[in-house]
Amino acid sequence: MSNLIPVGVSNRHMHLTREVMDKLFGSGSELRVYRDLLQRGEFASEQSVEMIGPKGKFASVRILGPLRARMQVEISRTDAYHLGINPPVGKFAALPEGEVITLKGPAGSVTLTENIMISRRHIHINPEQAAEIGVKDQDTVFVAPAEQGDGDSAESRIMIMGNVLIRVKDTFLAQLHIDTDEANAAGLKSGDSVFVVQSSLGLYTEMPSKRLITENDVRQAIARKQRIRIKSETIVTPAARDLGKDKNVFAKG
Repeated sequence: MSNLIPVGVSNRHMHLTREVMDKLFGSGSELRVYRDLLQRGEFASEQSVEMIGPKGKFASVRILGPLRARMQVEISRTDAYHLGINPPVGKFAALPEGEVITLKGPAGSVTLTENIMISRRHIHINPEQAAEIGVKDQDTVFVAPAEQGDGDSAESRIMIMGNVLIRVKDTFLAQLHIDTDEANAAGLKSGDSVFVVQSSLGLYTEMPSKRLITENDVRQAIARKQRIRIKSETIVTPAARDLGKDKNVFAKG
């Protein structure tokens, strides 16, 4: 793959457990597919519920499927201001004391004081794709829009997003997930592309091409925050290969 990662912009949504689904829609109710999402097996459902906070509410918040083992509500910071709550970013934790939201469906309602969060910006990617761009699970990277337009234009919003979490799984397809606040700030929409401009190793610069790569070459690349491109004719010593793989220094091709 290239270094380009497609963007998926997430509006407020939630993932339900079997228990909560039964309370909101009736015992044995099932989610109906509205449209499939990029990640295999995931979909936006036809069903939605009312979300009510201390200060405001949203009449219709979509449910994503399939059902999960754990309840999860994801909103933006702007949504949180509207509702009147202060949820954590990217983790499951209780809301501050006294803060609750209520989900209201056609068959009943549920009150939540936890499992509500502002999603941390992250990239879904499979192991092969991760290896090609030199990242691993739980790394953090910087990304930038692939097309910024005319940098001198007042319409251009040139920005780099940092602290983007890498999530690696065999079934994942490469995609950056951001919420509507982040997309609006960066001038991005679903289907746009970003590229990784910096990893935990540093900027993506490369060591000059060599036919023989030794452990010393790998250590120099690490110190200089460079990467080493491995071609079919490149010879890599065993010690260099072990160290390079451990530090994600190698790039293919």
